[in-house]
Amino acid sequence: MDQMPLSWRSVFFILFMPVFFYSCTTVSPPVAPVIKPVIEPVVSPEPEPEAEPDVSPEVNPPEKSVDEPPVKRSVVKKSVPKTPVLTPQEAPAVDLLSGLRIIGEVEPVTLVPSGVTMPARIDTGATTSSIDATEIEPFERDGKKWVRFMVADRRSGEKVSLQCPVLRRVNIISHAGESLRRPVVMIKTMMGGVAFEHEFSLTDRSDFSYQVLIGRNYLQGEFVVDVNRKNVTSPMSEN
Repeated sequence: MDQMPLSWRSVFFILFMPVFFYSCTTVSPPVAPVIKPVIEPVVSPEPEPEAEPDVSPEVNPPEKSVDEPPVKRSVVKKSVPKTPVLTPQEAPAVDLLSGLRIIGEVEPVTLVPSGVTMPARIDTGATTSSIDATEIEPFERDGKKWVRFMVADRRSGEKVSLQCPVLRRVNIISHAGESLRRPVVMIKTMMGGVAFEHEFSLTDRSDFSYQVLIGRNYLQGEFVVDVNRKNVTSPMSEN
């Protein structure tokens, strides 16, 4: 018996039929459930309170101009008059009650026009101060009465000639009881480091121990006298 040729359908059936039956009989494995990951919410930390901004106005430095050169300012120094510095010996003590300077019964007095310093007797009983003057010569200048006189320092022998206008004349009673008219002039003197301008009568004081007498017109409102002390303003030998 002759064999018939196989068609393509027969070949396909023969080859794939066993595979079909095998796939039908094979049990497919169970499918594993899909586990979704649990996502926990992320809690961010609370932000720290921010510092309050500085609201003070900013001070910007002045801008320098590049084109303009710096201006040089000239400093004008004011001349300040120098105040004489007094040493503790030249600056007398001050009375706490009256506020006046304290002096002793004898103090050195300097004639400012001549620079001659002489010990002066402090006399609260005398009204007007007086100074030892010699060679007193009155004269006129511009229709006014003037006087020329000499002042001598007994210790050094130095003599100085002074000229002053006559303010008035006063009666001076001498030790012999004679009344003499003496001219009164204005003289600038210094005591205790302070300059004063007061009236002095020109008198022959050659018989007195002190050439200068300081009276109440010089002391009033300026000094308090301590009769137990001498040369409070400045130490000075009376010889």
